[in-house]
Amino acid sequence: MKNIKSVFALLVMVLFVVGCAASSTTTNSGASAKAKKAKPYDPTGTWEYVVETPDGGSGGNLVIEGNPGAYVATLETDQFGALELTDVSMDGQTLTGSIEVMGNYADVECTFDGDTFTGSVYLGEDAFPMEGKRVSK
Repeated sequence: MKNIKSVFALLVMVLFVVGCAASSTTTNSGASAKAKKAKPYDPTGTWEYVVETPDGGSGGNLVIEGNPGAYVATLETDQFGALELTDVSMDGQTLTGSIEVMGNYADVECTFDGDTFTGSVYLGEDAFPMEGKRVSK
């Protein structure tokens, strides 16, 4: 009889431990599901920007339109007019694309933080710092 009580007590403890582990797993998967449903960052709007070059700052507006997976962006420059970004993609809070300036191609990268961004324009081996702020959505 004593052995049966010991086996029963052991069985109850095992069921308790397994039940707690299953409960913990369920809670963690619920948190993971919520994390996966986090709304992606929306960079759409008009952004005033400045690019630092050896000749001083050059600025204008970066206009971003569209939806996740289908953003369209234009750099309105004070020197070269409107430059369409090609191959625009968004990874987390970082937007990348390319522009053509007087027959040369440059890559643009902007990392957003709320209503501001920092980034660079890469032309050949040169990188020119870029920063901006959203002026309208």
